Amino acid sequence: MDIPRESSRPGGEQIARAAVAVFLLLSMLTLSFGLGYAVHDLTTDGSGPAQSAPQAGAGNRNDPIGAAIIDEIVQLLETRYVDKATIDPEKLREAAIDGIIRSLNDSHTEYLTPAELAAGALNLSSSYDGIGATVSDRGGVITIVAPFRDSPAEKAGIRPGDIILEVDGVSTEGWTQTQAVQVIRGPSGTQVTLKVKHTDGTIETITITRGNIPLESVFLEPNLEVIPGESGTKLVDRNGKEVTDIAYVAITQFHDRTLNELRTKLKDVEARGYKGLILDLRGNPGGLLQATVDVADEFLDGGVILSEVDADGKTQSWNARRGGIATKIPVIILQDQGSASGAEVLAAALRDNGRAKIVGTRSFGKGTVNQLQELKSCGDPKGCGALYISVGRWLTPKGDQIEGLGVKPDIEVPMSYDDYVDQGDIQLFKAIDLLRGN
Repeated sequence: MDIPRESSRPGGEQIARAAVAVFLLLSMLTLSFGLGYAVHDLTTDGSGPAQSAPQAGAGNRNDPIGAAIIDEIVQLLETRYVDKATIDPEKLREAAIDGIIRSLNDSHTEYLTPAELAAGALNLSSSYDGIGATVSDRGGVITIVAPFRDSPAEKAGIRPGDIILEVDGVSTEGWTQTQAVQVIRGPSGTQVTLKVKHTDGTIETITITRGNIPLESVFLEPNLEVIPGESGTKLVDRNGKEVTDIAYVAITQFHDRTLNELRTKLKDVEARGYKGLILDLRGNPGGLLQATVDVADEFLDGGVILSEVDADGKTQSWNARRGGIATKIPVIILQDQGSASGAEVLAAALRDNGRAKIVGTRSFGKGTVNQLQELKSCGDPKGCGALYISVGRWLTPKGDQIEGLGVKPDIEVPMSYDDYVDQGDIQLFKAIDLLRGN
């Protein structure tokens, strides 16, 4: 997933953004309104055509989870149920599907209806119409993980950690992130009204005018204003002095243009004689597999980047090639609990190959390979929807599982909102100190 945008932004907006963005450090990261439902996953791209589902009732009819028993239940309800006039076959079908998926206890596998697919689910294009934010349904509520930089959501006052209580007056109770994305996205120029509960407990109703959201993924200025209200867009140390001996790069996601963005912005980083490079992956939800591998390749001259173990226990590995643009400069990676999927793969790849140390907190723990499988056996010419299914697990170069565990930092530096307000970006300060040998 990609998506470029102008990197120059007014200083006033940067300062305003900083006060909001720190909550990103406390966020749980999953879905994006921007890149569609797969933005948070290290999604395999370029895979072959999806396999059609087996015909209803096929296979062993004695199998209690086979389609035949579901058909029989529906037939009995339609003929014998006392309130059969209230039965909606479509709702029964979706309830059966939902029950099967919920039994897996896997938040990464889900059924997408034909309407959700038509609305742009898993659309990995370089821009989209919407409000520009990531959302999660973990914890049973629809929660904003973070608004994108300069997005309509951010400008309207949406903050990381906001709980969405209503959308256009409709309660979100019981919604999934898929439902939330489907409803909140919409054509550029139209409006959506969100009733949100902020992290300080206040409740606010915010009307947002949707826009076309181009998404740049590589930035050379800090995600947070390093010293709140003082440093603006500059990279400064804990004494407030501008840092000119260390390079800084923030990668906010991995899409099909991320590699070119990185190469353009770092083409002469080693030639400038920097003491080191800070690679900020905080709040990065992941993205495309190939983009992640390509970015890792620019920092490695060899070695394993990651491995995948599939449903049959077979392992496939991706190896780095020689000749990257930043293979010698010392690197410190910043990560937090919002660093997920591809961000975790990149951090572990550089650490396990001896190219970087990780500063921050344990990452999110999203190490599942997901693919979209179109369903074709419902008999509806309008389509049957699709299953977004977990098909494998990612492993670090040292063979550690990422899913559910995350990547542990080499140097743990937790940072709360109060820490940031009182002391500035202490995680970044630590990275500067390490690169300077302090």
